[in-house]
Amino acid sequence: MVTLKDVARKCNVTVATVSRILNDSNTKSASLAMKEKVWDAVRELGYVPNNNAKLLRMGVTEAKGAKTKSIGCIFTSTHNTSSDPFFSYIARGVENQALRSGYIIKFMYSVYDKNNSAFFQSISNQRVDGVVVLGRFDKRFLEFLKASFKNIIYAGINSVGSAFDEVICDSYKASEDCVNYLLKSGHTDIGFLGEIKTGGKVNEHRYKAFLNVLENSAIKPGFTVNCDLTPDDAYRQMKEALCVQLPPSALFCANDSTAIGAMRALKEHGLRIPDDVSIISIDNIEMAQFVSPMLTTIDIPKEELGIAATKLLIDRIEKGHRLQMRIELPYRLIERESVKHI
Repeated sequence: MVTLKDVARKCNVTVATVSRILNDSNTKSASLAMKEKVWDAVRELGYVPNNNAKLLRMGVTEAKGAKTKSIGCIFTSTHNTSSDPFFSYIARGVENQALRSGYIIKFMYSVYDKNNSAFFQSISNQRVDGVVVLGRFDKRFLEFLKASFKNIIYAGINSVGSAFDEVICDSYKASEDCVNYLLKSGHTDIGFLGEIKTGGKVNEHRYKAFLNVLENSAIKPGFTVNCDLTPDDAYRQMKEALCVQLPPSALFCANDSTAIGAMRALKEHGLRIPDDVSIISIDNIEMAQFVSPMLTTIDIPKEELGIAATKLLIDRIEKGHRLQMRIELPYRLIERESVKHI
């Protein structure tokens, strides 16, 4: 069995340092790099805290035969749970908070293809105390979740209006702020890059917010490119669009990944950022500050979404609350170099 000593040995630190990091994410006794190193070692070694020992230190005796407490994590909007620059941070928050609370993550499944019956069968066979769902889903998947799990929470940037708890950071409001920021910067020719339709309908929150702000400002939307929220597809679709459309003065991208793909396409087209085209987006993934120019974006508290969702899920599992709850976390604008003020 992996112990705290094993984690400490791998990180070349004391057991006390490891213990402080695992039990207090806000501890100032260790650098951010050291915290990351410890959590990486925890995941690599498969360390699970001895919750019984923790209870004994607190003077509490766990009932004989008590089962291991576990939760699952289901991704519905990404193929790769580990490399996705947005959802991987939320998942880290889920994983870290579960560990601190004495729970194990029994599974992390990506069900991007929700028509794959093998995924449904595999997930429904799992027995956990609750699940965290990351990403949007349709009515059919909602019914599957409700039939398969007693305790469910959703975490993300769009409210799904489900019959269970939610922890969100509102992408509609964030998108409105992005477009309004471009307007205040003097831009009136504003384009959009990202998903436009979900389920065959024009109902993607970020695109609807884009249209709403322009309509309220009596501005007609012009340059619009539909793409998956990945840098590769954004690059391809942007390249094609630039061959048939004049570029806008400013471009609102649905997330940082699409913005990074768009930046490459614009540069290859001989356009300068932000002198010819300004760019703003949402997420504030790590790469946003390393591209040139550095990306102006909305910071979504990704890891905090996972932490808050897991806390609320565990509170429901342990009968802390009964009413359906929705928690909305704040976002903030990070001004960098990709928007020109006219």
